[in-house]
Amino acid sequence: MKDESIKRIMTPHPKKISLAANVGQAVDILKSGAIHHLPVVDNGKLVGIVSTTDLICVNPLNGNRSVADINLPIEDIMKPNPISLKSNVSLRIAAETLSSGEFHSLPIVDHQNILVGIVTSTDLIKHLLMHIPKGDGSLKPVSLEALKLRVQLLEEVRVSAELYLRTGLGEHEHATLLEKLAAARNDGVNI
Repeated sequence: MKDESIKRIMTPHPKKISLAANVGQAVDILKSGAIHHLPVVDNGKLVGIVSTTDLICVNPLNGNRSVADINLPIEDIMKPNPISLKSNVSLRIAAETLSSGEFHSLPIVDHQNILVGIVTSTDLIKHLLMHIPKGDGSLKPVSLEALKLRVQLLEEVRVSAELYLRTGLGEHEHATLLEKLAAARNDGVNI
């Protein structure tokens, strides 16, 4: 599996909340969809993030105000200046960043810190699962173009091997056969 851009798996234009909002509005947004992380923006720029865990932590048992206080400013419970990534970074960097275990989402911003997407640990796990063979050894479906390329590479190996066998141990034919085998292996063909 090769490393890819985070754009491949990020959710573009994620749900977000304004810095001027309150806890009640955040609860409504989080309940409205299957999301657990809500970026906080001020004029489109990322300034914080609120998670369902943050809402759980704001309760009377912790000595804090109750979530029932829906007028509590979002700024009072958000994590300010969350770690974020630019949209051109690799999946590896996102995975390494999330693997710290301190948080489970990464807001994605442009060069002006404008929110453009979000990636969660669940997004990375789903992507990984698409690239790991199933228990029976089967792999994810391959595109028709990729199959055509592999067939072409295998045909080139077959032609080179046939030429090599018909002409004996000629240096040129041997080198050509090795070159075609290497090209096929580099494309993931098991030979």
